[in-house]
Amino acid sequence: MSEALRPIADAMFASAASVLGTLAGCTVQAGASTPVATEASLRVDPAVVATITRIPSADVIFVSRYSKRDLARIVELMLGAPSGGELDAMQLSIVSETVAQISSAMGEAIASDSNHDTTGIESVVATDSTAFPAPPFATFSAELSLGDGFATTLSIDFDVLAQHRLVPQHAAKPAAATAATRRVGEGQGVTFSQMQPTPMRPAALGQANLDLVHDVPLEISAVLGQTEMSLREVVSMQTGSVFELDKLSTEPIDLYVNKILIARGEVVVVDDKFAVKISELNPVVDRI
Repeated sequence: MSEALRPIADAMFASAASVLGTLAGCTVQAGASTPVATEASLRVDPAVVATITRIPSADVIFVSRYSKRDLARIVELMLGAPSGGELDAMQLSIVSETVAQISSAMGEAIASDSNHDTTGIESVVATDSTAFPAPPFATFSAELSLGDGFATTLSIDFDVLAQHRLVPQHAAKPAAATAATRRVGEGQGVTFSQMQPTPMRPAALGQANLDLVHDVPLEISAVLGQTEMSLREVVSMQTGSVFELDKLSTEPIDLYVNKILIARGEVVVVDDKFAVKISELNPVVDRI
């Protein structure tokens, strides 16, 4: 089983190296995957950041394990500045996002190689050992080299269900099933009674039952403006920092419903609270 999984693991580590190289701004080389036999149960290790990745289309879960010490150095490469020892809240957030992106990329590699849809793949950092799948595992590890003598080891664990779902099973079709198929083919065709579709009566004008959707909650956002900043600029922000938005102070703000632009308006104050007075509905989108 391990040998059959090795090409999948190699593709996953290559994908991880590509994403890590993009994030760290350097060329990352992935070494050959090495299978490790283990029966140990996973646990939350303070020296390790573990992620759980779910691939809904393949119904597969796998675990990725990263060295926290190595991740601190990777954050230094991403920010272009030393972390100063212990990771602060912002750097821990960057670590969580980094491992989630790498693990999700490995999940996409699995889905692509096994002809599954990549939609809905999600990776989260594990904070509770009860979230891990049950052993035994097929474990693979590989070294990711970032240059200048710095390399980190990444490990992935497949539980029994993942192993069987990822490795194609080419079992021969049972003889009994073949005979049954032949008997069905030699039988008589099935006939069906003639039926007519039930005619649909459209609701009278103004009488459509919209009550079914009137209570659906919608997220409404009033966007004052937007801007783009680099990660380095974001982490260097302090209290009192000022940055420009992409709108003039005289321009109307955008009103979004479930992230869809539906109106524009001006900011007003009603009973000591901010409000939006709509000036334009269904505006023409003239910019991103």
